[in-house]
Amino acid sequence: MESYEEIYLAYNDFEADLIEDILSKNNIPYILRDQRITPYPLTIDHFPEQRFAVPLSMVERAESLISTAIEDGALPGDGTFKRDNR
Repeated sequence: MESYEEIYLAYNDFEADLIEDILSKNNIPYILRDQRITPYPLTIDHFPEQRFAVPLSMVERAESLISTAIEDGALPGDGTFKRDNR
């Protein structure tokens, strides 16, 4: 199995849902690690982050798709890229 790398941290469900849709439609497998504490529906700073990881061979493509969606206004861009090379 190929190694995965975290690429993006989403801080709200809306953005996370859109990223899942973008990755799925482009046949990019991903792992979503939900860091929210479900009994407490709080949003304090970056407390409820959802972390996206993709296979190493698809990191650049996935980051490019997410960046393009942000630039086009299709994605709010409230989250953070793990690598700061944009």
